[in-house]
Amino acid sequence: MGSRRVPGVSIHPSAPHWIKWDSSGSEPFYLRSPMGGQSPAFIPGLGGFRLSFAKTPNLRGEIALLFNERQRSLAGVIAAMAVVNLVYGISFPLLALVLDAQGVSKSLIGLNTIVQAVAVVAIAPFAPRLMSRFAPSRLMQVMTLVVALLFVIAGLYVNVWFWFPLRFIIGAATAMLWIASETLINEWVEERWRGRIIGLYASVGAAGFALGPLLLIMTGSTGMTPFVTTSVVTLLAGLPLFMVSHGRLKIEGEAGQGVWKMFLLAPVIMLANLAYAAVVESMITFFPLYGLHLGLTEKFTLGLLTMVGAGSMILVLPLSWVADHVNRIGMLAVVVVFTMACLLVFPYVLQQTTWLVFLFAFAYGGAEGMIYTLGVVLIGERFKGSQLAAATTAFSACWGAGTVLGPLLVGVGMDWMGNDSMLLIMFAIFAVYLPLPLVSWLRSSRPRTA
Repeated sequence: MGSRRVPGVSIHPSAPHWIKWDSSGSEPFYLRSPMGGQSPAFIPGLGGFRLSFAKTPNLRGEIALLFNERQRSLAGVIAAMAVVNLVYGISFPLLALVLDAQGVSKSLIGLNTIVQAVAVVAIAPFAPRLMSRFAPSRLMQVMTLVVALLFVIAGLYVNVWFWFPLRFIIGAATAMLWIASETLINEWVEERWRGRIIGLYASVGAAGFALGPLLLIMTGSTGMTPFVTTSVVTLLAGLPLFMVSHGRLKIEGEAGQGVWKMFLLAPVIMLANLAYAAVVESMITFFPLYGLHLGLTEKFTLGLLTMVGAGSMILVLPLSWVADHVNRIGMLAVVVVFTMACLLVFPYVLQQTTWLVFLFAFAYGGAEGMIYTLGVVLIGERFKGSQLAAATTAFSACWGAGTVLGPLLVGVGMDWMGNDSMLLIMFAIFAVYLPLPLVSWLRSSRPRTA
């Protein structure tokens, strides 16, 4: 029986009652109709044809989708990344500036920041089960509403001790957004497009990050204005989440277990996110304070952070195309080295002309952002089906651990060794991680002997 050509879809020749999703090299998905039985009629154009994954040996997840909902669902999942990065892009510098203006020490500011990250690690073991009990899209919608409300509360009650539990809840909510969105996008994307689609996902996230400091430039860091503005923009950025299909992620047996086992299966990938988070969240939190120490204005330092985010947003797209055509572990090692070089020369670049400083920040953001993007791509490449939710959760937990480690080391280091130590500590974090992807790359490139 011939196949009727619909993009990505064909009638399976050996079993005409099954429809085959063309996954281009990865495991094929065989889909059945909700109309009853296991022999669905072929609907011309597949408009409104509801799909669900049939059980296969390596695919235990089952997410109901409409063909005409697929793009909308992807758009909603990508939007979740914008919400997450918007929250971190504005909350870290905003809350740090507010607390610094109250005379709070940098060590305590670092501890306050850490609480938001500890929540990611704390919620990680429960995330796969939550995604099997509730539709991931529903979880993302609720978490967006919670985050928007908590920002208003944070503005009403400005107190470092009150912000500790408040930031823990914000961290837990954004962690669920992050884990659910990464799981779904890796579940849905085809292998041959993985780098580019996840590059777009990371690019939108970078746009959320860039928007955070930009909002602070516009609203300032005093009064209720930045908090209310952040709440409103978070809600607007989360609107596409309400277009996501509400299928539950069915997780069987070991799929809901072994989150930390996934870490041991791919430590190079997991630790990439830890190192990335340690550096990027330290930069977001302390760079405005570092800039003020150098005599730069608050608007100028926030403008540089915006350019870092813009670099991640724009440069990640062509770099993700490259990632689909080269050894991805090797590319990871290269972008880590480039990022380390940028951290070393950053103090000298800040003494140059404004346009050169902003161009440098743009390039730095592109390389740094690609570390995270390659991590997500490699997770989807390495793990499939039932292991994907656990692996994504472990990956996000490593981000939380990095966000704990980075601000703590940098905050304490700046108090003990002065503000100039900030960039050197961030360089040291990447220097400790770098041997892992280098060794892995060299091993994978070594010719195999018979």
